[in-house]
Amino acid sequence: MNYTERIEGYQIMDVTYIGLPPKDTPPKYDIVKWAVADPPYEALDFISGKRKMVTEYCYTVGMLVWNRKEPCFEFESCGLRWLEEKPPEAVVDMVLKFAEEKAKELEMEDD
Repeated sequence: MNYTERIEGYQIMDVTYIGLPPKDTPPKYDIVKWAVADPPYEALDFISGKRKMVTEYCYTVGMLVWNRKEPCFEFESCGLRWLEEKPPEAVVDMVLKFAEEKAKELEMEDD
């Protein structure tokens, strides 16, 4: 599921697992960056099992991980990608707004 619109090529979405997520995994959200596939290429769609042309792709630059003990989100960069990508202020604002709104939902669920 995509939780935000793309802002300057960045988006917040569900973490994609191959199979089921590990047991007791806290809620996690991927912060991804979209890029154009140049040239486009054919790939297998894991969900449908059919081949399709890929014209764009995304990769994780960071994650928001829910900490039930605090309760708050913790930010994790994927290696140094967050720093290497130097996301613009609008993207940082998007992440902070999402974290604030989602934290309210998760706090209510944990009560």
